[in-house]
This record gives sequence, C-alpha cells and structure tokens, in this order.
Amino acid sequence: MRRTPLYTLPMLISLIMGVAVFSLAVDLQGAVPNVPNWQLRCSGGESLDFHEELAQRPVLISFWALWCKPCLKELPHLDKLAQEYGDQLKVLAVNIDSQRSVAKVRPFLKSKGYKLTVPMDTAGDLRRQMQVGDQVPFLILYDTSGQEVYRHVGYKEGDEISLRREIAAFLDAAPGGEE
Repeated sequence: MRRTPLYTLPMLISLIMGVAVFSLAVDLQGAVPNVPNWQLRCSGGESLDFHEELAQRPVLISFWALWCKPCLKELPHLDKLAQEYGDQLKVLAVNIDSQRSVAKVRPFLKSKGYKLTVPMDTAGDLRRQMQVGDQVPFLILYDTSGQEVYRHVGYKEGDEISLRREIAAFLDAAPGGEE
C-alpha cells in the first residue's frame, strides 16, 4: 500500500514562509514604540512625526497655550532644557491655541527668542487622543520605546527644578547614560 505524504513540497514552503513572516513581524513589533504615532505641523511650517523623534532620543512633551499664564512662565525653562539637552532629549512644546489665535503663536515665540520645536494642535486631535483636556501646562516624558516615565500637570515656581532632576535621573539611568 502506498502512503500519501502528509505534507507536499508547496505546503512545506508555505509553512516555512508563514513562520518566517510571523517571526519577522514579532521582531519588528519590538521596534515600534508603545505610544500611538502622530504628525503635526510646527510653528515654523515644518512637519513633525512623533515616532521619528522617539527613534532618535527620549521626548518631553508639554502642552501649552497663549491664554495660560502658568504655561508662559514654564516656557523659558523648557526652552533652556531644549538647548542644554539638545542631543539627549527632544523637547516639544505642543501649542493648543484655537485656529483664531494661532496666528499669534509664532510672533510670540520670536519676540521671546525661544528656539523650541512647537507643534500646533489647533484642531485638538492630539489633545483628545492623549486625554489632556484643558489641563495645561501638561508634561509627559517618554523613553525611546514610548514608555511614559514622568508626568506633571500645572506649573508653579520651582517645578522646573523637579523636572530638571527627573530628566537628569532618567538620562543617567538610561542605557548609555552618563555615569
């Protein structure tokens, strides 16, 4: 009696290819940050992709608005952090002003001499996605895998010192951090 092979050559090839594709998908999944991606246009006109920034270094996001006095007090500290940690940390000051007042953002930044990267969330999509609401300033620090490592809502004098300590401790503890 002749036996029929359990698997034919085409079936074996399909099975091996399927396993290989699954393995590749699992490997690539580890490279994808744990936080959803988003793209916004910045105050200078350039486009920003969040995952591209995360691929280069940790990212600090601060949501702010021109109508928010605590935000305006926090901005100089964020600008200073952005200058000091340039290659180690990306600071994004996401503006949430409405379409009506967004035209004032760029002149404001220029008048203060800020060099911050300022994505514009005029439609409020990112703010809704991240459940920020009107709670500004609202800070979140992400590591390069997209894990949230620090969060702070509001601003009062001295908060910048705590933030600086958190960033320094995080960067020192991160792989490749200073010892």
